[in-house]
Amino acid sequence: MDTSTIASEFFDAAPIFRINQVEALNKDGHQNWHRLILHSFNDGLRYEAVIHRYETWSQPSDEPEPEFHGVRGEGDIEKNRERAARRAKRKIRFACKSAGFDRMVTLTTRQAIFDRDVFQKMMEKFIRLVRKATGASISYVLVLEKHDSEKTAEAKRGSLHAHVALKGRQDYKLLQAIWNFRVCSGRGYVRVTNGSRKLSSSRIAGYISKYASKSVSDVAFNKKSYWISHNIDKPERTVMLFKTQQEALNYVSHLFIERGLFSMMELAKGIYSWCDEALGVIWIPAG
Repeated sequence: MDTSTIASEFFDAAPIFRINQVEALNKDGHQNWHRLILHSFNDGLRYEAVIHRYETWSQPSDEPEPEFHGVRGEGDIEKNRERAARRAKRKIRFACKSAGFDRMVTLTTRQAIFDRDVFQKMMEKFIRLVRKATGASISYVLVLEKHDSEKTAEAKRGSLHAHVALKGRQDYKLLQAIWNFRVCSGRGYVRVTNGSRKLSSSRIAGYISKYASKSVSDVAFNKKSYWISHNIDKPERTVMLFKTQQEALNYVSHLFIERGLFSMMELAKGIYSWCDEALGVIWIPAG
């Protein structure tokens, strides 16, 4: 797929989608499009774009709709888990980028805790006490994970710990005091993943969503494996239709160059981070 189109074409691509929207609504019959789904993460400096094939039918089908016989909790469990893991990764990635998280802490216990409900109550108490101590409504993404590395002692293998994404330098002594003494009765540890060194929200999102994917795959039906605070804004979502994949790429290229997120040199090398030519899907993060 060619993304090395000359710069003048980028600036002509912007109004194309408006014409396509009208055509998709008014033209009869089956149509093939390429749909662009663009998420902007609040500050206008971080984006995610997905381009994929999209079909429209402006006339109803003569075939009757199949009856739905699904029962919650039944069906193809593996496929359901895969869908849940993808959904969790997307929600967590969006939350981390929207909040601009740049720090991560890991909460562990000396005593092996295997009961997810027990650990969840401990986490809820920790968040509640941190909010009370700081007087602030902290933003966070919290993910549970099982100890499963080769270094883990046999007695603790499969026990739970937590990863928490946060924004800005934290009072780590306060976090340690609350988790160790107030929640774990002197048997807890707080490990700061990156200390005073900032990580990009994209890297934090990558780490946390990786843990979430593992956790969702392990968790029993109807059990939570991650928590996102309610004070994180959702990204702005824009959907556009284009007749060709190249038109959609041109629009995204124009936008990202205009925002200073890509240079012409980077564009010439190919801006997409993930591409499946068989499915016709391109994923492009920026910022």
